[in-house]
Amino acid sequence: MNKGLQWINWSHSFISNPDQIVYPSNEQELVALTKKANQTNQKIKIVGSGHSCSLIAATKSGYLVDLKNYTKVIHFDASNKLLSVQGGASLKQIADFALKNKLALDNLGTIVEQSIAGAISTGTHGSGLNYGALDQAVVAFTIITATGHLKIFDRRLNPSEFNLAVVGLGALGIISTVTLQLVTNYHLKINTTTLSFNEMIDKLDVAYTDEYMRFWWAPHTDKVQYWSASKTQQNISKKSNFSEWFNNIVKGNMLHELGLWLTSFKLKNIPSLNKVMYKLLLAPETKDKVVNFLDGFTLPILVKQKVMEYGIPIEETKAVLIKINELLNTKKHLVHMPIEVRFSPKNESAMSMAYGHKTCYIGIIAYKPYGKVIDFGTYFKDVHDIFAAHRGKPHWAKVTYYTKKELASLYPKWNEFKSLKQKLDPQQIFTNNFLKRLFD
Repeated sequence: MNKGLQWINWSHSFISNPDQIVYPSNEQELVALTKKANQTNQKIKIVGSGHSCSLIAATKSGYLVDLKNYTKVIHFDASNKLLSVQGGASLKQIADFALKNKLALDNLGTIVEQSIAGAISTGTHGSGLNYGALDQAVVAFTIITATGHLKIFDRRLNPSEFNLAVVGLGALGIISTVTLQLVTNYHLKINTTTLSFNEMIDKLDVAYTDEYMRFWWAPHTDKVQYWSASKTQQNISKKSNFSEWFNNIVKGNMLHELGLWLTSFKLKNIPSLNKVMYKLLLAPETKDKVVNFLDGFTLPILVKQKVMEYGIPIEETKAVLIKINELLNTKKHLVHMPIEVRFSPKNESAMSMAYGHKTCYIGIIAYKPYGKVIDFGTYFKDVHDIFAAHRGKPHWAKVTYYTKKELASLYPKWNEFKSLKQKLDPQQIFTNNFLKRLFD
């Protein structure tokens, strides 16, 4: 064990002050720690990569368990394409392992620094109605309960129990191991083009026909980058490593962060910055670019940020986007780009944003250039109100303004999940203030 005074998450949105910080490397250490915490009535909070900007991983006492050394591959079944890893393994590690073995994941989000345990616990997802969120690629996972016992949740043996627990918010115990269903390797053929906001609104039905689809809307520009992709076995396109670095790191992060910092002193310049950055980053069109699946889904994102993202029933997409556009025009909010819009199929995981219906995810962002906090609280709350009017469900790792009562009304199996939490953790060893606000 290592004594520690504080632990800071990636976006610097909160600081944890546990009594001790622990860096386990094997399951036996985790079991022993849990038994000790149970005997001494100490709290345990697990952290992976710390990318959550909500307080889901925050703690002020007890043990903070950092999984950065708990990242090993446990078992690989090549014939069935099944990969079992420790809970701290990052999505990047998993994707790289898949590529080395001529396999892939069906879908990924924009970043892959998250741990697999944290990603499935919070409902991390990509985009495309044909392929589910990360928790939908999980076949089985093992939890260390509050008493130090191992409990296996297996989709094949008990799907109802599995679906109740897999998006678990860190409330049920320590996710020790995860078994994922990989797929045959593929490349992505990508196309991007610029549309006006109204043109994109009129084309929303492409979400049903494109294999993968998302769009990035740049507020104050009336411009949208429409991104679509499909699986292919075509050869990967030639690329320039320097060009990729210059576009993604220099322009996409360094130059953008400088502009964000300068406009923080005069917010009225944000629209001009958005126009410049859209032209530099998103306007150039891509036609039939072929890349490996990992490069196709992801981008390096280095600038600290606060994000709010909700999943709404897909049929509400047009109405919600029009309302957000009207909000920006009428209340004159000056906001950062992009507003990200993605789509996913119905999910059976009880605490998923997409539970029970095809879903549109809409995310808004407030950057923190060089760590500087810019107050976008009113903007976030106003957009939350629009989401709430359309029964939007929040991403657990991001900002929400819902009350406990409001959240309970959105999730049909809320009380079943709460009962499972009570059964597995009756002394609330894994309950921090975030979970207490939701369930107590």
